[in-house]
Amino acid sequence: MKTVLITGANRGIGLALVQTHVARGDRVIGACRHGSDALAQTGARVEAGVDFGDDAAVADLARRLDGVRIDVLWLNAGIMARNALGSIDAAGFASARQQFEVNALGPLRVAQALLPNLGEGSKVGIITSRMGSIADNGSGGSYGYRASKAAVNAIGKSLAVDL
Repeated sequence: MKTVLITGANRGIGLALVQTHVARGDRVIGACRHGSDALAQTGARVEAGVDFGDDAAVADLARRLDGVRIDVLWLNAGIMARNALGSIDAAGFASARQQFEVNALGPLRVAQALLPNLGEGSKVGIITSRMGSIADNGSGGSYGYRASKAAVNAIGKSLAVDL
């Protein structure tokens, strides 16, 4: 039985990962900003109140998981805001910065904070997006999201080398 931690576990892809790993018989920890009924119903351990764009919140998660070996770490949490060239105002730039904090730096922040929980043979996966592809951008827009996902792709490569 493996211990699996999934960020952004309360809905969407994260929730589907929780459900899949629970069905396999893994011990699952779902970390998220806000819990959900669907997540609670899986029987996974829920670690709510974690904003992956916040150093203190991630450090608190690491304290709560002190001594827990993690065999599989899914870095899935993310946020998206759409914007178009010509309409990006101060709030749009603030949103882009927040997307970088959560989507790009969040996975690095979590991987580093939980490094003591990872051991020989542990796996780390980052859920990224096709929108992070420079070559596959045929529609433009969504500047903060696209750039943050391209950045997390580079971070993922560096993690693969360093881990």
